Amino acid sequence: MNTRIFRLTPLALLAGLNLAVPTVHAEPVAERVLEHTAEHVITRNYVRLAVAADRLADRLTALRATPTAEHVIAARAAWREARAYWETGEAHLFGPVDTDGHDPAMDSWPLDRRELAGLITGSAPLDGAHIARLDGDVKGFHAIEFLLWNRPVGEGRESAAQAAGRLADNPRQRELLAALGADLHDHAAAMAAAWQGSEGHGRQLAGAGTPDSRLYPAVRGAVQELVEGMDGIADELAAAKLGEPLASGRLDGVESPWARNTRADMQHNVEGIRNLWLGSLDGIDSGAGLRAIAARQDAEVEAVDRALLVAAGRLAAIGETDGGNGRLAFAEAVASGEEAQQVRIQAAVEAVRDLQARLEEALH
Repeated sequence: MNTRIFRLTPLALLAGLNLAVPTVHAEPVAERVLEHTAEHVITRNYVRLAVAADRLADRLTALRATPTAEHVIAARAAWREARAYWETGEAHLFGPVDTDGHDPAMDSWPLDRRELAGLITGSAPLDGAHIARLDGDVKGFHAIEFLLWNRPVGEGRESAAQAAGRLADNPRQRELLAALGADLHDHAAAMAAAWQGSEGHGRQLAGAGTPDSRLYPAVRGAVQELVEGMDGIADELAAAKLGEPLASGRLDGVESPWARNTRADMQHNVEGIRNLWLGSLDGIDSGAGLRAIAARQDAEVEAVDRALLVAAGRLAAIGETDGGNGRLAFAEAVASGEEAQQVRIQAAVEAVRDLQARLEEALH
C-alpha cells in the first residue's frame, strides 16, 4: 500500500547504525547474504510478479473480447496471483519500486472511485499513453480489482456470471480493464528489468561496500536497508492494516475489499518478511538470509522463527466463526462488531508487534 511519506536512503541509514553482526567473518557473511538476497529473493520475486502481471494482462484482454464467466474467473485468479507477489514484495519497498514511481502507480490506496467513474463514462481514449498519465489512485491493482469484483462488503458478492453480464453491457469497462492490465504489466516488467543486469539494482545491493556499488558504499548500510524494509511493513501491518480498522470500526481504510483479499494481503506481507529472513521464496532456510547474520544469537533467532509462525497463524484465524460455519472476510469481521472477531484481530496485532520486536532484538 502506497502510504509512506518518505524513505531513508542507504547513506542516511549509515548514521547511528548499531547492527549486531557476527564478529567472526562478519563482512563475508553479510556480503553472501546481500548477494543471495538480491538475486534469489528480491529479483526473483519481481520477475515472478512481472510474469504474473503479464498473465493478468492477457486474461483481461481475453475478457475484453469475450465477457464470459469463465474469463472473469480466470482474470480474478490471475489478479490474486499477481497480488500475492506484490504483497510479499512490500517487505523490500526500496530501490526502483520507490525511486521510479512504480509503487504509487500500482498500489495507491484508497481508490478514487469518483474519478474512475468519470473515466468510464467519459470519452477519453483508453490507450496506453493516456493510462500512463493517470494518477495512481485511478489505476493499478485496486482499479482492476474494483472492475472485476465491483461490490463492497455489505452489498453481497457479485458472482462471475453477474460480473460477466455487467461487463458485457459495458464495453468501456472492458476496454479500461485491458488498458489497466497492460499498464500494470509495464510497471512490473520495468521493475524486474531494473533489478537485473550488470548495472541493475540487484548488482548494486550485492556489491555493497565495493567500488562497483555507487548506492551502497558500506555493507552495513545495505544490510540495514533490508532490515528497515522488514520493520517498515511490520509496522504498517500492525498499525494501519490491522490496528486502524480495529480501533475505528471504519472500512474505508481496508485495502483489497472488493476481492475480499485483505487477509491474504496481510499474510503475504508476513511471507515477505519470512523470505528475507530465510533467504528463499519457498519457506526453507537457505542459510543466506538475514537469519544467517543473526545466527550467533540462537535464542533470538529461534524467537523470530516462532514469531513468524505465530503471526501467520493469528492472521489466518481472523474471520473464523465460533460455529465453524463459513469464514468472514477481514472487512466483514471488522463490520460484524463481534467481540470474538475483535479479539482475533487484536491477537494478530500483538503477534505482528511481537515479530517486529523479535527482529529488532536479533538484528540490532
